[in-house]
Amino acid sequence: MEYESPEKNLIRLEIPNPQGASGNYFEQISHTCVMTGMQIRKGDIIDAVTPIFQPLEADCSIKSELYIGTQQGDDGGGGDIFLQFGYVLVGLRFQTVNYYGHGAINALSLIWRRWLNGQVTNEELISEPLIPQLPSYVKTFGSAERVEVYLPDEYVAIGICGRASSYVNTLSLIAGKPAFDVSAIVRTQDINALVRVNLQQMEQKLIQEQRDADEAAERDRERAQLEQQQEQADRDATNYQLTCEFLGGTRSATDGLSVVTINNDDSGAFDGKLRLLYPNRSCIRANFDLEEQTTFAVLYLSHLSSGMGGKKGYSPVNIEVNNKCVAANHDPRSDNYTVDRFEIASYLHVGTNEITITLGDATTHYWIEWLKLLINLPNK
Repeated sequence: MEYESPEKNLIRLEIPNPQGASGNYFEQISHTCVMTGMQIRKGDIIDAVTPIFQPLEADCSIKSELYIGTQQGDDGGGGDIFLQFGYVLVGLRFQTVNYYGHGAINALSLIWRRWLNGQVTNEELISEPLIPQLPSYVKTFGSAERVEVYLPDEYVAIGICGRASSYVNTLSLIAGKPAFDVSAIVRTQDINALVRVNLQQMEQKLIQEQRDADEAAERDRERAQLEQQQEQADRDATNYQLTCEFLGGTRSATDGLSVVTINNDDSGAFDGKLRLLYPNRSCIRANFDLEEQTTFAVLYLSHLSSGMGGKKGYSPVNIEVNNKCVAANHDPRSDNYTVDRFEIASYLHVGTNEITITLGDATTHYWIEWLKLLINLPNK
């Protein structure tokens, strides 16, 4: 397995190209280690992958030391370690999908073979598929394609390549034969390009991340329960309701409510939720008439700010009722739709009323799922 050049006997396997594949090309190689696993983050799809390498002893056996490369993708979803000691990675199986208009992967399995006396044997292990089925709410386009990336005999994975953005768009392996005849300087440089890690510490970090995610989810459940209780109390205190839903590229408003959108995207993509695109230009106008002065009225919005690179975006909106500011630079959360409540009775009057929602100085897009008005009319 000795070779003169680091590039000799190195094979970059074909990268699957699903419909809508985007993201930046990445490539990570270790010429003196073997790839024995990955740290994988997953949510709806595969969010990120990080290669795990192990160096070789002089007798060609695998050292117990673990090194990781650079994470490809972002910090969405939860993380798991997929590693088999004494085995080397030789293949991948996954499914390519068009996820909301962009290439992505799911149903990912890793394939290993036992490493013995510096050789790859036929003894094989295959991990259970990650995310075998996409969640029902995920919007895909076209048909999924099953992919198998398998290395030639006698080769092992010494790197990964593919495309990634805020998640993994497509993935493949780089096959090679580890170099045993390189100098100590070259070997040191190769190892220094990686980060040595402790498996227990890696596992503890992921466990803590999962605990944090579970606690955040519990807080979300508690918040949602309080919001439901508040909305029910508002319903009990009102006798007139107007709503508009943005679904499937259409605006569905109840009688008595007229909704106009300007400089927005309400195509069928992303489940047809309305997207405000242009800062200080994109807006929504909702008009309705009141025959008498209200004593109590609330506006509900189900909306979110687009994330940016796996992090919180910034999509503030200015909410006005009859040209009076109700909320300035209101920036909803990014990770999911959230329902916000605004009391607006003091801004309303007899006759025609107008609610305006305008995108402010945003750096990401703003999405709205629905708006709802709960109004109390004393003589209704």
